[in-house]
Amino acid sequence: MSGRIAVGVIRKPHGIRGEASVEPWTDSPDRFDELTSVTLVAPADASTREARIESARPHGDRVLVKFEGIDDVNPLRNWTIEIPESEARELEEDEYFLHDLVGLTLIDANGAERGKVVDVYEGGGGILLQVQRGKRKFDVPFASEICTKIDLESKTMTVNLPEGLDED
Repeated sequence: MSGRIAVGVIRKPHGIRGEASVEPWTDSPDRFDELTSVTLVAPADASTREARIESARPHGDRVLVKFEGIDDVNPLRNWTIEIPESEARELEEDEYFLHDLVGLTLIDANGAERGKVVDVYEGGGGILLQVQRGKRKFDVPFASEICTKIDLESKTMTVNLPEGLDED
């Protein structure tokens, strides 16, 4: 996925006009109105396909997207919609792209390493960091009370982990 940022994932077809029901991975579903050229990426980066967005409209917590020249989106289920990093919106202070968190080393207030972020995903209760420590993996909620300081330059995240979260 080098050089691209995922802004959503195609979940299923919608209606009979070739629209795709897209789960947005952006805080602003209106972002799809601003996009034209995108890269569609198969699960596990198996293949890619360039596409143009013909139209986009909100539909509940999803966005209905019509791709130019694509009338059957069934084969595109679970493909991500990605844009070049250069087209990403500017972030506010204390805002981060989720992919920037992967690879950060978690340290506690005493400077002890608590693990490394190996994945970031959205769970039922919000964003979760999957952290690996040795052979064990565990999830850490991405919340300001727990993740108290992020330093992308030094690739560290200072954390205040709930007791026992990272123990066997």
